[in-house]
Amino acid sequence: MTEQDRTETKDRYTRRWRQCGYDSRTLGWNKDCQWVRFQAAFENICEADCHSVLDVGCGFGDLLDYLRQTGWRGRYVGVDLVDDLLAEARRRHADDTSAEFVCDDIQLFRWTQTYDVAAAIGVFNHRLHQDNLTFIRETLACMWKLTTKVVICDFLSMSADPEHQQSNLYYADPRQLYAIAAAYSRRVMIHHAYMPFEFQIKMWHDDAFLAEAPVFQPYRHLASAQTDSRKGMGRHDTLTGEGPGR
Repeated sequence: MTEQDRTETKDRYTRRWRQCGYDSRTLGWNKDCQWVRFQAAFENICEADCHSVLDVGCGFGDLLDYLRQTGWRGRYVGVDLVDDLLAEARRRHADDTSAEFVCDDIQLFRWTQTYDVAAAIGVFNHRLHQDNLTFIRETLACMWKLTTKVVICDFLSMSADPEHQQSNLYYADPRQLYAIAAAYSRRVMIHHAYMPFEFQIKMWHDDAFLAEAPVFQPYRHLASAQTDSRKGMGRHDTLTGEGPGR
């Protein structure tokens, strides 16, 4: 992100904060769909892949609220550019000893620790002076280096009705995002099924597979389910992964 874009981003959210306070409108959301985005973001991510989360552009830390509501007890670090939003986030989560909020630019983030998951929800929606695809590539590269399991990002979709698109917003092409993600991993998910005009992309670090069973790890126990079933093994075992087929 250029210095001009960084300054304008800070000014935009600081101005909204002063107008609206703790409100979804401060973050640019005019409808209560945040938890829809959060649920979609963490679908298909198993508990073993999610002991720590880096929340890029964390705002008030609402993702942390959502995760705690689901029973998640992992380590959370929220990063944002806007001091006022972070001050409110720290106030709201003061009793959460496993949460930390940092004022920084993810592209300048120089911490040595890594996280299981990095999520950027709503970070790429505004049109920048910098080329937006360049900003996306640079941010994804940083998130990839800071993670060991999964990177999650969401975007406004170019499928949005042209008459409703706003000139100050950036509408991404899922095909372009898939091409960018595929340079990192074979195991990529484009999720365009939770809202009509938005989509998410997930990139897993673990994209290993066996030549005799070319499937990714979560589905490996199903690779021989049909064969095992024909041999008379219990259907429950082979389909749930609790038997020898796992």
